[in-house]
Amino acid sequence: MRNPAPKLAADSSFMRELKRILARLSSVADAESLVSLLSDSLRFSGFAKAQPGATAITTPPALTAQLWFLAEKILGLTEGSSSSETLTRSARILGCLQLTAPTSPRRWRELQFGYKVLYRACLSLRLLEHGLQRGLFTEPVLQQHFTQRDSSNPDCPYRLNVQLPLVVAVMLLDAGQLDASAQRLLTGYSGELDSSRALTDNERAEYLQLTQAASRQLHQALQVLPYRGNDKHQRQQHQHIEQQRLALLRHLLQQHADSASLLGNLLKIPQVYSSMVLPGRQRYVYEALPKASLLLKDSARRGQLQPLLVEHFLTITGVFPQGFGIAFTPQQQDGSQQEKYELAIVNQLYPANIAEPLCRVVSRNLQYRRGGHNCQISIAHNLYFKPARQRLAVIPKQRLQEILSQLSADWQPGQIRRYIPRCWHPEQFFEKSEHQNLWNNAQLKHN
Repeated sequence: MRNPAPKLAADSSFMRELKRILARLSSVADAESLVSLLSDSLRFSGFAKAQPGATAITTPPALTAQLWFLAEKILGLTEGSSSSETLTRSARILGCLQLTAPTSPRRWRELQFGYKVLYRACLSLRLLEHGLQRGLFTEPVLQQHFTQRDSSNPDCPYRLNVQLPLVVAVMLLDAGQLDASAQRLLTGYSGELDSSRALTDNERAEYLQLTQAASRQLHQALQVLPYRGNDKHQRQQHQHIEQQRLALLRHLLQQHADSASLLGNLLKIPQVYSSMVLPGRQRYVYEALPKASLLLKDSARRGQLQPLLVEHFLTITGVFPQGFGIAFTPQQQDGSQQEKYELAIVNQLYPANIAEPLCRVVSRNLQYRRGGHNCQISIAHNLYFKPARQRLAVIPKQRLQEILSQLSADWQPGQIRRYIPRCWHPEQFFEKSEHQNLWNNAQLKHN
Protein backbone atom coordinates (compact mmCIF):
# COMPACT_ATOMS: atom_id res chain seq x y z
CA MET A 1 0.00 0.00 0.00
CA ARG A 2 1.30 3.42 -0.90
CA ASN A 3 2.49 5.86 1.73
CA PRO A 4 0.45 9.05 2.25
CA ALA A 5 2.07 11.97 0.44
CA PRO A 6 3.20 14.88 2.60
CA LYS A 7 1.35 18.16 2.36
CA LEU A 8 2.28 20.03 -0.77
CA ALA A 9 4.48 23.06 -0.20
CA ALA A 10 3.21 24.73 -3.36
CA ASP A 11 0.63 23.79 -5.96
CA SER A 12 0.05 24.57 -9.60
CA SER A 13 -2.92 26.82 -10.40
CA PHE A 14 -4.90 23.80 -11.59
CA MET A 15 -4.26 21.94 -8.34
CA ARG A 16 -5.42 24.96 -6.35
CA GLU A 17 -8.66 25.06 -8.32
CA LEU A 18 -9.10 21.31 -7.95
CA LYS A 19 -8.68 21.59 -4.18
CA ARG A 20 -11.27 24.37 -4.04
CA ILE A 21 -13.79 22.12 -5.80
CA LEU A 22 -12.96 19.21 -3.48
CA ALA A 23 -13.50 21.47 -0.46
CA ARG A 24 -16.85 22.65 -1.84
CA LEU A 25 -17.87 19.02 -2.01
CA SER A 26 -16.52 17.51 1.19
CA SER A 27 -15.62 20.14 3.80
CA VAL A 28 -17.62 19.69 7.01
CA ALA A 29 -16.63 23.24 7.98
CA ASP A 30 -18.39 24.70 4.92
CA ALA A 31 -22.13 25.01 5.53
CA GLU A 32 -22.75 25.00 1.75
CA SER A 33 -20.60 21.98 0.88
CA LEU A 34 -22.16 18.83 -0.56
CA VAL A 35 -21.52 16.92 2.69
CA SER A 36 -23.13 19.65 4.83
CA LEU A 37 -26.03 20.07 2.41
CA LEU A 38 -26.87 16.36 2.34
CA SER A 39 -26.37 15.93 6.09
CA ASP A 40 -28.58 18.91 6.92
CA SER A 41 -31.26 17.69 4.50
CA LEU A 42 -31.30 14.29 6.18
CA ARG A 43 -31.47 15.88 9.64
CA PHE A 44 -34.36 18.12 8.57
CA SER A 45 -36.20 15.12 7.14
CA GLY A 46 -35.75 13.23 10.41
CA PHE A 47 -36.87 16.23 12.45
CA ALA A 48 -39.93 16.78 10.23
CA LYS A 49 -40.95 13.13 10.70
CA ALA A 50 -40.26 13.35 14.46
CA GLN A 51 -37.78 10.49 14.30
CA PRO A 52 -36.17 9.61 17.68
CA GLY A 53 -32.83 11.34 18.16
CA ALA A 54 -33.26 13.60 15.13
CA THR A 55 -31.40 16.91 15.34
CA ALA A 56 -33.64 19.99 15.40
CA ILE A 57 -33.35 21.67 11.98
CA THR A 58 -36.49 23.67 11.34
CA THR A 59 -35.60 25.15 7.92
CA PRO A 60 -35.10 22.87 4.93
CA PRO A 61 -31.80 23.46 3.08
CA ALA A 62 -31.98 24.69 -0.51
CA LEU A 63 -31.12 21.18 -1.68
CA THR A 64 -32.00 21.32 -5.38
CA ALA A 65 -30.57 24.78 -6.06
CA GLN A 66 -27.29 23.98 -4.31
CA LEU A 67 -26.92 20.65 -6.12
CA TRP A 68 -27.30 22.39 -9.50
CA PHE A 69 -24.78 25.01 -8.38
CA LEU A 70 -22.19 22.41 -7.37
CA ALA A 71 -22.77 20.47 -10.59
CA GLU A 72 -22.04 23.67 -12.54
CA LYS A 73 -18.75 24.00 -10.67
CA ILE A 74 -17.80 20.45 -11.62
CA LEU A 75 -18.71 20.98 -15.29
CA GLY A 76 -16.65 24.17 -15.28
CA LEU A 77 -13.64 22.06 -14.33
CA THR A 78 -14.21 19.01 -16.55
CA GLU A 79 -15.51 20.51 -19.80
CA GLY A 80 -13.37 22.41 -22.28
CA SER A 81 -14.15 24.55 -25.32
CA SER A 82 -13.34 21.64 -27.66
CA SER A 83 -13.40 17.85 -27.55
CA SER A 84 -9.61 17.62 -27.30
CA GLU A 85 -9.49 20.14 -24.45
CA THR A 86 -12.25 18.27 -22.63
CA LEU A 87 -10.33 14.98 -22.89
CA THR A 88 -7.15 16.66 -21.64
CA ARG A 89 -9.00 18.22 -18.70
CA SER A 90 -10.62 14.91 -17.84
CA ALA A 91 -7.33 13.01 -17.95
CA ARG A 92 -5.75 15.69 -15.77
CA ILE A 93 -8.53 15.58 -13.18
CA LEU A 94 -8.47 11.79 -12.98
CA GLY A 95 -4.69 11.71 -12.75
CA CYS A 96 -4.48 14.41 -10.07
CA LEU A 97 -7.17 12.70 -8.00
CA GLN A 98 -5.30 9.40 -8.18
CA LEU A 99 -1.99 11.04 -7.26
CA THR A 100 -3.32 12.97 -4.25
CA ALA A 101 -6.17 10.83 -2.85
CA PRO A 102 -6.00 10.53 0.97
CA THR A 103 -5.47 7.12 2.53
CA SER A 104 -6.37 7.93 6.15
CA PRO A 105 -9.70 6.43 7.33
CA ARG A 106 -10.33 9.69 9.20
CA ARG A 107 -10.68 11.46 5.86
CA TRP A 108 -13.38 9.15 4.52
CA ARG A 109 -15.85 12.00 3.85
CA GLU A 110 -13.25 13.84 1.82
CA LEU A 111 -12.49 10.69 -0.15
CA GLN A 112 -16.09 9.51 -0.60
CA PHE A 113 -17.82 12.81 -1.33
CA GLY A 114 -14.91 14.77 -2.78
CA TYR A 115 -12.44 12.60 -4.65
CA LYS A 116 -14.78 9.78 -5.64
CA VAL A 117 -17.69 12.05 -6.56
CA LEU A 118 -15.48 14.12 -8.86
CA TYR A 119 -13.77 11.01 -10.26
CA ARG A 120 -17.10 9.33 -11.03
CA ALA A 121 -18.67 12.47 -12.45
CA CYS A 122 -15.76 12.92 -14.85
CA LEU A 123 -15.90 9.31 -16.05
CA SER A 124 -19.70 9.30 -16.34
CA LEU A 125 -19.58 12.43 -18.48
CA ARG A 126 -16.98 10.92 -20.79
CA LEU A 127 -18.85 7.60 -21.00
CA LEU A 128 -22.11 9.40 -21.81
CA GLU A 129 -20.51 11.43 -24.59
CA HIS A 130 -18.74 8.34 -25.93
CA GLY A 131 -22.00 6.37 -25.95
CA LEU A 132 -24.03 9.11 -27.62
CA GLN A 133 -21.40 9.56 -30.34
CA ARG A 134 -21.66 5.85 -31.12
CA GLY A 135 -25.43 5.49 -30.79
CA LEU A 136 -25.33 3.33 -27.65
CA PHE A 137 -27.90 5.48 -25.84
CA THR A 138 -30.99 5.69 -28.01
CA GLU A 139 -33.30 7.75 -25.77
CA PRO A 140 -34.78 10.46 -28.05
CA VAL A 141 -34.39 13.23 -25.46
CA LEU A 142 -30.69 12.50 -24.99
CA GLN A 143 -30.06 12.30 -28.71
CA GLN A 144 -31.96 15.53 -29.36
CA HIS A 145 -29.98 17.48 -26.78
CA PHE A 146 -26.70 15.91 -27.91
CA THR A 147 -27.20 17.15 -31.47
CA GLN A 148 -27.57 20.67 -30.01
CA ARG A 149 -24.40 20.51 -27.95
CA ASP A 150 -22.05 23.47 -28.15
CA SER A 151 -18.96 23.16 -25.94
CA SER A 152 -18.29 26.89 -26.24
CA ASN A 153 -21.76 27.77 -24.89
CA PRO A 154 -22.29 27.13 -21.15
CA ASP A 155 -26.06 27.46 -21.65
CA CYS A 156 -26.49 24.88 -24.41
CA PRO A 157 -29.38 22.41 -23.86
CA TYR A 158 -27.05 19.39 -23.66
CA ARG A 159 -25.10 20.91 -20.78
CA LEU A 160 -28.14 22.19 -18.86
CA ASN A 161 -30.57 19.34 -19.44
CA VAL A 162 -28.33 16.26 -19.68
CA GLN A 163 -24.88 16.84 -18.20
CA LEU A 164 -26.09 18.70 -15.11
CA PRO A 165 -28.67 16.04 -14.10
CA LEU A 166 -26.03 13.34 -14.66
CA VAL A 167 -23.54 15.06 -12.33
CA VAL A 168 -26.20 15.60 -9.67
CA ALA A 169 -27.16 11.91 -9.90
CA VAL A 170 -23.51 11.02 -9.26
CA MET A 171 -23.46 13.29 -6.20
CA LEU A 172 -26.52 11.54 -4.77
CA LEU A 173 -25.34 7.94 -5.31
CA ASP A 174 -23.80 7.47 -1.85
CA ALA A 175 -25.70 10.21 -0.03
CA GLY A 176 -27.38 7.70 2.28
CA GLN A 177 -24.01 6.97 3.90
CA LEU A 178 -24.31 10.32 5.70
CA ASP A 179 -27.42 9.17 7.57
CA ALA A 180 -26.82 9.47 11.33
CA SER A 181 -28.26 6.01 12.11
CA ALA A 182 -26.10 4.40 9.43
CA GLN A 183 -23.03 6.14 10.81
CA ARG A 184 -23.80 4.98 14.36
CA LEU A 185 -24.02 1.41 13.10
CA LEU A 186 -20.55 1.71 11.61
CA THR A 187 -18.74 3.67 14.30
CA GLY A 188 -20.84 3.24 17.44
CA TYR A 189 -22.32 6.06 19.50
CA SER A 190 -18.95 7.45 20.55
CA GLY A 191 -16.68 6.19 17.78
CA GLU A 192 -15.67 3.07 19.68
CA LEU A 193 -16.09 0.78 16.63
CA ASP A 194 -13.76 0.42 13.66
CA SER A 195 -15.75 1.66 10.65
CA SER A 196 -13.61 -0.44 8.26
CA ARG A 197 -14.36 -3.69 10.07
CA ALA A 198 -16.14 -6.54 8.30
CA LEU A 199 -19.87 -6.27 9.03
CA THR A 200 -21.95 -9.26 10.00
CA ASP A 201 -24.74 -10.29 7.65
CA ASN A 202 -27.32 -8.66 9.92
CA GLU A 203 -25.28 -5.45 10.23
CA ARG A 204 -24.78 -5.29 6.47
CA ALA A 205 -28.50 -5.78 5.81
CA GLU A 206 -29.42 -3.09 8.34
CA TYR A 207 -26.81 -0.70 6.96
CA LEU A 208 -28.10 -1.10 3.42
CA GLN A 209 -31.66 -0.60 4.61
CA LEU A 210 -30.74 2.62 6.42
CA THR A 211 -28.69 4.09 3.58
CA GLN A 212 -31.28 3.24 0.94
CA ALA A 213 -34.07 4.78 3.01
CA ALA A 214 -31.99 7.92 3.52
CA SER A 215 -31.26 8.14 -0.19
CA ARG A 216 -34.98 7.90 -1.00
CA GLN A 217 -35.67 10.77 1.40
CA LEU A 218 -33.19 12.96 -0.46
CA HIS A 219 -34.59 12.00 -3.85
CA GLN A 220 -38.08 12.95 -2.68
CA ALA A 221 -36.81 16.29 -1.39
CA LEU A 222 -35.76 17.40 -4.89
CA GLN A 223 -38.08 20.09 -6.22
CA VAL A 224 -38.57 22.24 -9.30
CA LEU A 225 -36.74 25.52 -8.86
CA PRO A 226 -39.15 28.50 -8.73
CA TYR A 227 -39.25 30.95 -11.61
CA ARG A 228 -38.27 34.50 -10.71
CA GLY A 229 -40.14 36.84 -13.02
CA ASN A 230 -43.56 37.93 -14.25
CA ASP A 231 -43.67 36.51 -17.78
CA LYS A 232 -46.29 33.73 -17.90
CA HIS A 233 -44.88 32.06 -21.02
CA GLN A 234 -41.34 32.04 -19.63
CA ARG A 235 -42.67 30.66 -16.33
CA GLN A 236 -44.33 27.75 -18.11
CA GLN A 237 -41.24 27.11 -20.19
CA HIS A 238 -39.05 27.23 -17.08
CA GLN A 239 -41.25 24.75 -15.22
CA HIS A 240 -41.28 22.38 -18.20
CA ILE A 241 -37.48 22.40 -18.48
CA GLU A 242 -37.01 21.96 -14.73
CA GLN A 243 -39.44 19.05 -14.66
CA GLN A 244 -37.58 17.40 -17.53
CA ARG A 245 -34.26 17.80 -15.72
CA LEU A 246 -35.65 16.30 -12.52
CA ALA A 247 -37.29 13.48 -14.50
CA LEU A 248 -33.95 12.54 -16.10
CA LEU A 249 -32.18 12.78 -12.74
CA ARG A 250 -34.68 10.48 -11.05
CA HIS A 251 -34.67 8.10 -14.02
CA LEU A 252 -30.88 7.78 -13.84
CA LEU A 253 -31.03 6.99 -10.12
CA GLN A 254 -33.81 4.44 -10.62
CA GLN A 255 -31.96 2.73 -13.47
CA HIS A 256 -28.80 2.48 -11.34
CA ALA A 257 -30.23 -0.60 -9.62
CA ASP A 258 -30.74 -2.40 -12.96
CA SER A 259 -27.48 -4.13 -13.91
CA ALA A 260 -28.70 -4.64 -17.50
CA SER A 261 -29.62 -1.00 -18.08
CA LEU A 262 -27.23 1.06 -20.20
CA LEU A 263 -28.32 4.26 -18.47
CA GLY A 264 -27.94 2.66 -15.05
CA ASN A 265 -24.45 1.47 -15.93
CA LEU A 266 -23.57 5.00 -16.94
CA LEU A 267 -23.47 5.60 -13.17
CA LYS A 268 -22.64 2.12 -11.94
CA ILE A 269 -19.50 1.32 -13.95
CA PRO A 270 -17.62 4.49 -12.89
CA GLN A 271 -18.84 3.88 -9.32
CA VAL A 272 -17.41 0.35 -9.26
CA TYR A 273 -14.22 1.41 -11.04
CA SER A 274 -13.51 4.31 -8.67
CA SER A 275 -13.92 2.03 -5.66
CA MET A 276 -11.14 -0.14 -7.11
CA VAL A 277 -8.59 2.46 -8.25
CA LEU A 278 -8.91 5.01 -5.41
CA PRO A 279 -7.99 4.26 -1.78
CA GLY A 280 -10.65 3.41 0.75
CA ARG A 281 -10.88 -0.38 0.79
CA GLN A 282 -8.91 -2.64 3.10
CA ARG A 283 -7.93 -4.67 0.05
CA TYR A 284 -6.52 -1.64 -1.78
CA VAL A 285 -3.13 -2.54 -3.28
CA TYR A 286 -1.53 0.00 -5.60
CA GLU A 287 0.34 -2.58 -7.66
CA ALA A 288 -2.96 -4.35 -8.42
CA LEU A 289 -4.81 -1.30 -9.80
CA PRO A 290 -4.48 -2.36 -13.47
CA LYS A 291 -6.42 -5.52 -12.55
CA ALA A 292 -9.52 -3.32 -12.16
CA SER A 293 -10.13 -3.91 -15.87
CA LEU A 294 -10.21 -7.66 -15.28
CA LEU A 295 -12.60 -7.25 -12.36
CA LEU A 296 -14.94 -5.12 -14.49
CA LYS A 297 -14.96 -7.77 -17.21
CA ASP A 298 -15.58 -10.49 -14.63
CA SER A 299 -18.51 -8.52 -13.18
CA ALA A 300 -19.90 -8.17 -16.70
CA ARG A 301 -19.63 -11.93 -17.28
CA ARG A 302 -21.54 -12.54 -14.04
CA GLY A 303 -24.32 -10.17 -15.08
CA GLN A 304 -23.51 -7.49 -12.50
CA LEU A 305 -22.51 -4.91 -15.13
CA GLN A 306 -23.58 -4.35 -18.74
CA PRO A 307 -20.93 -6.09 -20.92
CA LEU A 308 -21.15 -3.77 -23.94
CA LEU A 309 -20.72 -0.63 -21.85
CA VAL A 310 -17.83 -2.16 -19.89
CA GLU A 311 -16.04 -2.79 -23.19
CA HIS A 312 -16.55 0.80 -24.30
CA PHE A 313 -15.58 2.13 -20.86
CA LEU A 314 -12.21 0.36 -21.07
CA THR A 315 -11.72 1.85 -24.52
CA ILE A 316 -11.73 5.23 -22.77
CA THR A 317 -9.66 4.41 -19.67
CA GLY A 318 -7.40 1.62 -20.88
CA VAL A 319 -6.00 -0.94 -18.45
CA PHE A 320 -3.81 1.49 -16.51
CA PRO A 321 -5.62 4.23 -14.52
CA GLN A 322 -4.76 7.88 -15.06
CA GLY A 323 -1.87 8.90 -12.79
CA PHE A 324 -0.53 5.35 -12.46
CA GLY A 325 3.26 5.02 -12.32
CA ILE A 326 4.74 3.03 -15.23
CA ALA A 327 8.29 1.60 -15.19
CA PHE A 328 9.57 0.69 -18.66
CA THR A 329 12.71 -0.16 -20.57
CA PRO A 330 13.50 2.52 -23.20
CA GLN A 331 14.01 1.43 -26.75
CA GLN A 332 17.02 2.60 -28.77
CA GLN A 333 16.58 4.20 -32.19
CA ASP A 334 17.97 1.04 -33.76
CA GLY A 335 15.34 -1.03 -31.96
CA SER A 336 17.69 -2.55 -29.41
CA GLN A 337 16.89 -2.55 -25.70
CA GLN A 338 18.87 -0.63 -23.11
CA GLU A 339 19.93 -2.28 -19.87
CA LYS A 340 18.08 0.19 -17.68
CA TYR A 341 14.58 1.40 -17.07
CA GLU A 342 12.87 4.78 -16.87
CA LEU A 343 9.69 6.09 -15.27
CA ALA A 344 6.47 7.49 -16.70
CA ILE A 345 2.98 8.49 -15.52
CA VAL A 346 -0.24 7.66 -17.39
CA ASN A 347 -1.63 10.97 -18.62
CA GLN A 348 -4.05 10.42 -21.54
CA LEU A 349 -7.35 8.68 -22.23
CA TYR A 350 -8.22 6.58 -25.28
CA PRO A 351 -5.01 4.53 -25.77
CA ALA A 352 -4.90 2.84 -29.18
CA ASN A 353 -4.36 -0.47 -27.36
CA ILE A 354 -5.96 -0.64 -23.92
CA ALA A 355 -2.89 -2.49 -22.55
CA GLU A 356 -0.43 0.09 -23.95
CA PRO A 357 -0.85 3.26 -21.86
CA LEU A 358 -0.23 6.79 -23.08
CA CYS A 359 2.19 8.37 -20.61
CA ARG A 360 4.45 11.31 -19.81
CA VAL A 361 8.07 10.18 -19.38
CA VAL A 362 9.44 11.80 -16.21
CA SER A 363 13.01 10.46 -15.98
CA ARG A 364 16.05 10.39 -18.25
CA ASN A 365 19.28 8.61 -17.49
CA LEU A 366 17.90 7.78 -14.05
CA GLN A 367 17.21 11.43 -13.12
CA TYR A 368 13.80 13.03 -12.67
CA ARG A 369 13.13 15.69 -15.26
CA ARG A 370 10.58 18.29 -16.30
CA GLY A 371 9.24 18.74 -19.80
CA GLY A 372 9.52 15.14 -20.93
CA HIS A 373 7.80 13.70 -24.00
CA ASN A 374 4.64 11.64 -24.21
CA CYS A 375 5.02 7.98 -24.99
CA GLN A 376 2.88 5.00 -25.92
CA ILE A 377 4.52 2.18 -23.97
CA SER A 378 4.24 -1.26 -25.53
CA ILE A 379 3.62 -4.48 -23.64
CA ALA A 380 7.11 -5.66 -24.61
CA HIS A 381 8.75 -2.77 -22.71
CA ASN A 382 6.32 -2.25 -19.81
CA LEU A 383 7.76 -3.82 -16.64
CA TYR A 384 4.25 -4.48 -15.38
CA PHE A 385 4.27 -7.45 -17.75
CA LYS A 386 6.47 -10.49 -17.27
CA PRO A 387 8.29 -10.54 -20.67
CA ALA A 388 9.84 -7.12 -20.08
CA ARG A 389 10.91 -8.05 -16.55
CA GLN A 390 12.49 -11.26 -17.75
CA ARG A 391 14.62 -9.43 -20.32
CA LEU A 392 15.78 -6.96 -17.66
CA ALA A 393 16.62 -9.73 -15.20
CA VAL A 394 20.02 -10.23 -16.85
CA ILE A 395 21.23 -6.95 -15.32
CA PRO A 396 23.38 -7.57 -12.20
CA LYS A 397 21.67 -6.94 -8.86
CA GLN A 398 24.19 -4.27 -7.90
CA ARG A 399 23.39 -2.28 -11.05
CA LEU A 400 19.65 -2.48 -10.32
CA GLN A 401 20.29 -1.19 -6.81
CA GLU A 402 22.14 1.78 -8.30
CA ILE A 403 19.20 2.52 -10.59
CA LEU A 404 16.73 2.48 -7.69
CA SER A 405 18.90 4.68 -5.50
CA GLN A 406 19.26 7.27 -8.27
CA LEU A 407 15.51 7.39 -8.94
CA SER A 408 14.51 7.87 -5.30
CA ALA A 409 16.50 9.92 -2.82
CA ASP A 410 15.16 8.06 0.21
CA TRP A 411 15.35 4.56 -1.28
CA GLN A 412 16.75 1.90 1.03
CA PRO A 413 17.33 -1.80 0.37
CA GLY A 414 14.41 -3.82 1.66
CA GLN A 415 11.79 -1.15 0.99
CA ILE A 416 11.13 -2.55 -2.48
CA ARG A 417 10.33 -6.22 -2.62
CA ARG A 418 11.98 -6.78 -5.99
CA TYR A 419 14.86 -5.00 -7.64
CA ILE A 420 12.86 -4.94 -10.86
CA PRO A 421 9.60 -3.15 -9.93
CA ARG A 422 6.36 -3.76 -11.81
CA CYS A 423 5.45 -0.10 -11.36
CA TRP A 424 6.42 2.89 -9.23
CA HIS A 425 4.68 5.26 -6.82
CA PRO A 426 4.73 8.78 -8.30
CA GLU A 427 3.16 10.66 -5.34
CA GLN A 428 6.54 11.85 -4.04
CA PHE A 429 7.49 13.11 -7.50
CA PHE A 430 4.12 14.82 -8.01
CA GLU A 431 4.12 16.68 -4.68
CA LYS A 432 6.47 19.29 -6.18
CA SER A 433 4.60 21.97 -8.11
CA GLU A 434 7.16 21.98 -10.93
CA HIS A 435 6.26 18.33 -11.61
CA GLN A 436 2.49 18.81 -11.65
CA ASN A 437 2.06 19.83 -15.26
CA LEU A 438 2.05 16.46 -16.98
CA TRP A 439 -0.70 17.37 -19.46
CA ASN A 440 0.74 20.20 -21.56
CA ASN A 441 1.39 19.58 -25.25
CA ALA A 442 4.35 17.32 -25.90
CA GLN A 443 5.67 15.13 -28.70
CA LEU A 444 4.26 11.60 -28.76
CA LYS A 445 6.72 8.76 -29.30
CA HIS A 446 6.28 4.99 -29.38
CA ASN A 447 8.31 2.67 -27.20
